[in-house]
This record gives sequence, C-alpha cells and structure tokens, in this order.
Amino acid sequence: MCGLCGLLGTVHWTETSAHPQAFTGATRRTIRAERLHRSELVNRALAAARLKLTDFQATSYIVRSPTGRQEIVGDLQSVWGAVDRLRGKPIDPLDDAWIDEIEKSAP
Repeated sequence: MCGLCGLLGTVHWTETSAHPQAFTGATRRTIRAERLHRSELVNRALAAARLKLTDFQATSYIVRSPTGRQEIVGDLQSVWGAVDRLRGKPIDPLDDAWIDEIEKSAP
C-alpha cells in the first residue's frame, strides 16, 4: 500500500472491518467495540515486549512503553513501527520466546 490513501482521507483497510458491510451476523460490533477488541488482541502480543496499546478517541492509537515513552499512530499498521522505535529494536514475529509469551497470555 502507498501513502496516497492518507492524503485522500481514505480509511486504512485495517479499520474497515467495523463497517456494517464487512461482517454480518450476531457477532458484528460497533466501530468503537471493534477498535477496543483489536486493541485487546494487539495487547496480548505486546505484553511480552512490555508495551501497551490504547485506543485514542476512536481516531488513533497510543503505544506506550514501560518507561513512559509513548507514540500516537493513526492505524494498526503504524503500531508496529512505533513498537520498533519505542523498543529500540524490531520484534521478530517468529521468535520462539515471544510466541511462547503470547500463548501464555491467551485466555
């Protein structure tokens, strides 16, 4: 994906699943509930890195480090860049120790 969508005011594709046409059935959530659910899922993955994601007024997300550093991002795709910057190094999604931590925190 290119950055042109941001210039045109287009909603990032990761934010479209809350639109009524995206899902049907009894499990459909409101836009706000969908964003909170996404934050919960991402927080399970970030817990191993001691980072936290919160929704900011249903328009952006805040990624926080355990030392108090934080970064505001516009969409879920941008979360991972913020995570890398706040940690000072990237998360390896195939790291066995990180995967084990995520699995331990699963409900």
